[in-house]
Amino acid sequence: MSGGHPMPQHKTPSFAFAVTTLLTIVALIAGGLIFFKLQLHLLMLTGWIVSAAFGKCLGFSYADLEAGAYELIMKAMGACLILMCVGALIGAWIAAGTVPVMIYVGLNIITPSLFLVTSLIVCSLTSLATGTSWGTIGTVGVALMGIGAGLGFTPGLTAASIICGSFFGDKMSPLSDTTNMAAAVNGVPLLRHVKHMFFTITPAYVITFILYAILGFQHSGDISSGQLTTILNGLDSHFRIGVIPALPMLLVLILLLRRSNPVVAITSGALFGVAIAVLHGGMDLSTAFNTMWGGYKGQFEDPFLAKLLNRGGVTSMLNILCLVILACGLGGMLKRMGVIDAALDPLARRADTGFKLVGATLIIGYGTLMLTAAIYFSIVMTGTLMAPIFRKNGFRPENCSRVVEDASTLGGPLVPWANNALFPMATLGVTYAEYVPWVFLLYLTPVVSLLYAFFNITMTRLTPEEMAEEKKADLRQDSLAAAEEKR
Repeated sequence: MSGGHPMPQHKTPSFAFAVTTLLTIVALIAGGLIFFKLQLHLLMLTGWIVSAAFGKCLGFSYADLEAGAYELIMKAMGACLILMCVGALIGAWIAAGTVPVMIYVGLNIITPSLFLVTSLIVCSLTSLATGTSWGTIGTVGVALMGIGAGLGFTPGLTAASIICGSFFGDKMSPLSDTTNMAAAVNGVPLLRHVKHMFFTITPAYVITFILYAILGFQHSGDISSGQLTTILNGLDSHFRIGVIPALPMLLVLILLLRRSNPVVAITSGALFGVAIAVLHGGMDLSTAFNTMWGGYKGQFEDPFLAKLLNRGGVTSMLNILCLVILACGLGGMLKRMGVIDAALDPLARRADTGFKLVGATLIIGYGTLMLTAAIYFSIVMTGTLMAPIFRKNGFRPENCSRVVEDASTLGGPLVPWANNALFPMATLGVTYAEYVPWVFLLYLTPVVSLLYAFFNITMTRLTPEEMAEEKKADLRQDSLAAAEEKR
């Protein structure tokens, strides 16, 4: 007879219990932010305690839930490391003159009326080629923010064009991790998945392009030619404008195109920037190297340039890093309790038409993203729940994988505590409220998906032979489940 302690029995949460738990957490965070202006980090931490109280009712100890929190936090460590590396890169690139050179060139060649569409296209192409929205935002995006500021565009509008372009590429690139994951989870060949997404994102992208073109042509700019000359002269006097400072960006783009690890590529670019700052810019090694930690701190007569360029460093990312850890921990606790599955599964099973299936997939994708702040979990959870139901109702799985990316990949910047919102906020120096009204692509793509489902456009169906195989698989699964119950 074993002398060990009996394993604790955990209750399965009911639908009502799960919804009550989730609504309490949402009310705590939303109410604290909106009505009392409380700090989001502390609200997330309070959410840990509230989750533990609900978990106690299901037989979970705090140690059980803490283990779930750490499990999801560990999965976010890669993103946290990239955040730190990008902070280091921004500081080093300003010291090297990389960012100032790109701003200088952009202010000289980009017409203000075409700036937003140029930003959208440049970020789209860069992200498509490299497969990384974060790499695009942290390199090209930083320079475009400076150019936009120099041309008089509000930071939020510029950031929105960068975010739309970067996440378009992240969603559509065969090199993107999220694209590959969505295809794999739903059992769809990669290129078929990418091709199917083009049907819905193309009209959304065209409308976004037109809206940015209209906003660009309406923009008169708040910077006069005299002020623009002052900015250019300030850049020219503080940095050595030329080809050499641009080399670190070229290195990073080459490494990303060659599928190097993002941490390796970004850190290499930062170290190369330090070398340029020392050997070409004449900065002493200690000062140049330390910009990777504390950011660049230059003495500018122009307050605009001081605000624009005195930034970066790992320390600039610490606030966001804390929020990522707390948000992922809260999501991990809720996942361990099983309340997310219990709340969303009935919704998934009630969907029986193309429109209902797409709507349910969007709700589950956005819901899991809001509750866990983890894009990978959202993709896996949504695809795992919905792909079998799409097939059961005669729809091919690429219909599901397409919508999973609409919600999980493009939905990230719409959830203020998700990694894909926190990263651009920290890197581009904008708030959520500043950019969120202008990210047209992120709103339009799921709307197009819903319209296509309603009018049965590009909702590909399984063949009769495939449906017969699907029914056989369901019968086998039911037989296995019945045999398991008898045991």
